[in-house]
Amino acid sequence: MNILFVHEVEWIKKVVFEMHNLAEALSLLGHQVYAIDYANRWVRAKPLDFGSLRTTEFKNMARAYPEASVCLRRPGFIKIPGLSRLSAAFTHYLEIQRTIKEKNIDVIVLYSVATNGLQTIHLARKFGIPIVFRSIDILNQLVPYPLLRPPTRIFEKKVYSSVDMILTITPKLSSYVINIGANPDKVKLLPVLVDTDLFHPSPDPTEMRQKWGFGEDDQITVYIGTLYEFSGLDTVIRQFPKVIEQIPGAKLLIVGDGSQRLKLEAIVAELGLKKHVIMTGLQPYHTVPQYINLAAICITPFLITDATRDIFPSKIVQYLACGKAVVATPLPGTLAVIPGEQQGVVYTDGADEMANEIISLLRSAEHRQQLERAGLNYVKQVHSHETIIRQLEARLEESIKGKHSGELSKRV
Repeated sequence: MNILFVHEVEWIKKVVFEMHNLAEALSLLGHQVYAIDYANRWVRAKPLDFGSLRTTEFKNMARAYPEASVCLRRPGFIKIPGLSRLSAAFTHYLEIQRTIKEKNIDVIVLYSVATNGLQTIHLARKFGIPIVFRSIDILNQLVPYPLLRPPTRIFEKKVYSSVDMILTITPKLSSYVINIGANPDKVKLLPVLVDTDLFHPSPDPTEMRQKWGFGEDDQITVYIGTLYEFSGLDTVIRQFPKVIEQIPGAKLLIVGDGSQRLKLEAIVAELGLKKHVIMTGLQPYHTVPQYINLAAICITPFLITDATRDIFPSKIVQYLACGKAVVATPLPGTLAVIPGEQQGVVYTDGADEMANEIISLLRSAEHRQQLERAGLNYVKQVHSHETIIRQLEARLEESIKGKHSGELSKRV
């Protein structure tokens, strides 16, 4: 198949994410994979750098899998706040059309709504190509400006009601897209994948321990991922002195970067926790399993908000694939996929309860090991990249056949 991924965020500088995993894994199966992105983190190289409307092409992109090959095309845009996405809406239309025609695209995997969603739908209809929308978030809730959320929701409704298939990561997201306009018959579940060749249990990396100043007796709790305002890490850090009081060798390792980082660093300084809470900043993707394998426990303390309620943080399956016990907030979307301890996850309500569970698990190696075995077995059965990518491949083939049969019946 010739497959086009369409997104509205940065592909090259963004931390390795599902869009990279799926696109690159399909390329490893022998498919020709193309992607179109938008450099949402743009900056001017110099004062008079106002951008360009020309497309830039990046060949043989491989962020998640070294042997993969994705051809990325980035349409140009005007580097003026307010005009950047408006100009991108125009250039993306032209580039999507050009790619469809030049590369004989068979199917489109769409992640975006506001920047290029409607353009993609129009062009797919024009050329008789099926669109499969991948739903991983409540998109309107990720918009940083509250005034823009209602119109983004309108875009969502239009997109969800117009695509040929929607693949969601949780049953809760399935309900969400159906409630705002998707045809229930077109909504399918495709779980989050994890690369079990990269994320797997391995000996505690001595060099990594030494690099970040951990002693042999330190018991490390690890958080991996973007530091969103809803991460819940601020409340966990404020409770961490209680953990240290009970477990003097307890350390909290936070791997990642984001808008909340300065706030977290201020809390660490305020509480005098610099020796116990270590923040590494953004780290190379291939080193992430090494950080996870430092852990006695991994955590996902997200606050329950409109943005997080129905989602499934992919970091959880990365933790489990490395054979780690996980303590997490009971996000309804996550609970619908992973009910609890039989899959290696303990759910807690609030930072105080999470701190108590961390203490309990650090004290009980036996309980941790039970969770570790359960989680590892669950991930191998449900979330391995071999399993998920074959499911995706089958869904894309199904959408192509469905589109062709529909077009044929119309002609008849």
